Amino acid sequence: MTTSPPNFQVWHPSRGISFSPGPSRSPTPVRQSRPVSYSAPMLADSNNALLSTLDTEAQAQVSEQDVVQLGIPMELEDTSALYPELPKIPIAQGTDAKADDAPANTPVDPDVAKKAKDETETETVIKKPLDLPFPALDFKMSEDLFRAAQKSAPGSPGSFWGYSLYRGPDATGNIRKPTVHYCRSKHTAERVCQQYFKDEKVLGFDLEWVAEASKSSGPRRNVSLIQVASPSRIALFHVALFSKIDDLVPPTFKKIMEDPEITKVGVWIKGDATRLRTHLGIDSKGLMELSHLYRLVTYSRTGEFRNINKRLIPLATQVEQYLHLPMFKGQDVRSSDWAKQLSMEQVIYSASDAYAGVHLYATLEHHRKQLVPCPPTPHHAELNLPIRLSDGLDLETDTEEENSETPPDETAEISTVLSPAARKRALKAHLRSCRAAVDQVAKALRETEKLLDAVIARDVRVEAAETWATAFITENYASDPAEPDSTNKARAEGHAKFIELRAYHLWHTNKDLSTGDVAALLRSPPLKTTTVADYIFNAVKLENLPVNDSRYSKEVIETKPGRWQKYRRSLA
Repeated sequence: MTTSPPNFQVWHPSRGISFSPGPSRSPTPVRQSRPVSYSAPMLADSNNALLSTLDTEAQAQVSEQDVVQLGIPMELEDTSALYPELPKIPIAQGTDAKADDAPANTPVDPDVAKKAKDETETETVIKKPLDLPFPALDFKMSEDLFRAAQKSAPGSPGSFWGYSLYRGPDATGNIRKPTVHYCRSKHTAERVCQQYFKDEKVLGFDLEWVAEASKSSGPRRNVSLIQVASPSRIALFHVALFSKIDDLVPPTFKKIMEDPEITKVGVWIKGDATRLRTHLGIDSKGLMELSHLYRLVTYSRTGEFRNINKRLIPLATQVEQYLHLPMFKGQDVRSSDWAKQLSMEQVIYSASDAYAGVHLYATLEHHRKQLVPCPPTPHHAELNLPIRLSDGLDLETDTEEENSETPPDETAEISTVLSPAARKRALKAHLRSCRAAVDQVAKALRETEKLLDAVIARDVRVEAAETWATAFITENYASDPAEPDSTNKARAEGHAKFIELRAYHLWHTNKDLSTGDVAALLRSPPLKTTTVADYIFNAVKLENLPVNDSRYSKEVIETKPGRWQKYRRSLA
C-alpha cells in the first residue's frame, strides 16, 4: 500500500490523520462499497449503541456466557479517561469548505482542480427516495434517523441501512430498538428460541461461515454463525463457540427450521439450507427466496414479465430499492473469520442481514397485494415450483443460479409503474407471446418428426412381416384388417394378435435374427426380449404355426420359468 506525500497530510482532533485528494487520486465513486474505518470516539459510540440493544437479561448473566462482552467494557458511561477532549484547532478564515481535509497553505494546481471539478460534475448522481419505506410491521424506521442517514455523506457509516434505525413497542408499550441476543452456548440458544422465536410465523434467516472452509473442515467452520430475526429481536447463534461436549443443534431451532408453517426468508436461502442439512442434519422447510418475490413484485408492476425468473438478486439491491437506504456489504467483514469471537462490525453486519429479510418480506408482500391482478406469493423454495403470475397460471421459469451476481439490467433505472389496466394488457401480451413460442416449438417438432420418418427407411423385413400378418388375419378370422377392433377381438376368439403374428414371422423367416434382434427392429428403444418371446409363443400356440424345435426351445421356451410345462401340455 502506498502513502500520500507529507504535504497532503493534516492532523484533525476528531478524525485523526486526513488525506486531501492529490493529482494522482480519482474521485470516489458514489456509494462505493468499502470497508468502514472507525475513529476511536466513533467506535465508543457504536459500542454504546449496540450494548443498549443487547438482551438485558443476558447482560445480567454474563457469567453463564449468554452474551459475550465483545472485548470491550460492558459499561462505557465515562469515556473521558480513554478519549480526552482535545483543544480545537482554529481554522483560517476564507478557506474552502474542505479545509479540514488539507492544510490552507497546500499548493493546488489549477488544472488539477478544474479536472476534479469536471469529473465531479459528470458523476452519475443516484437519487435517494424522499419517503420513508412503507411501515409494514410494528417496528418501523425512525423518520429522524432515516433523514439523518439520507443527509450523511455517501459511503459514511451513518449513511447505511441497519437494524438500529428501527423502533417499536415492547410488551409494556415502551418504544425500543430491536434486541440483539448473542448466544455462545447451545443452552442459551435453546432458551432464546423457546422464549422469543418458536411462535413467530415469519423469520429472517442467514448463515455465516469461514471463507476458506471445505466440506471436511467440520460444522463449526461451515456453519459458524446462525442468524434468526423477528420484527422485534435478532438472535446470533455462534455455533463455532458452542461447547465441544454439546450437540451443536438446539432442539427448538431444529423444530423451527423443519416446520413448513413457519416461513424463513432470505437470499440464497436454499444454499444456506443445504449447509444446515449437510453439516447439522437439519432438513429445512418453509423457505422463501426473497429474489423470487422481488422479481414478481418489481417486474409485475412495470409489465416486464420476461424478467420474472429465479435468478438471484443481491440483498443490498433489494434493500436499497424497497427500504430506501444503501446496505453496507464490506468485503473485509464478509470474509473475516466467523469462527472466532465476533467484533462489533461483525455483530452489526450479521444482525442487519437477518433483520433485513423480515422487513423486505413484509414490504414486498404489501406491494404484491396492491397489484391488479394480484399474483400469488411464490411457492416455498424447497418445492422447486414455478413462479406464478396469477392464480392457475404457473409458467416455467429459468433455473436458479445460486452464485449469480447482479444481472446486467439490475443497475438500470426501473421502468415506470403501470396502471392496473395497463398491467393486465401487458400480462395478456406476455401470455400470447408465450403461447406463440410454444406453438412454434411444437410445429418445429412435428416437422422434424416428418423429416426423420422420410430419412429413416423402414426395414424391409419388418414390412414383409406386417404384410404377412395382415394377410393371415384377413384370410383366417377378420373380415376387415384395417378395423381398429379386429386385433383386439382376436384373442377373445382364440386367435393370435397382429403384433404376435408380426413378431413370429420376423423371427421364423430370418434364421439369423435372435429374439433380441427382433426386439430392436420392432421398436426404438427396443422391446424387452421376454416380451418378444411371449409374442412368438402365443402365435405358435394359438395358430399352430411351424417352428424349428431346437431353436424354438432355446430362444423362446427357456426364457421364462414355467413356459416349458405349458409347451409340453400344448404338444400332448
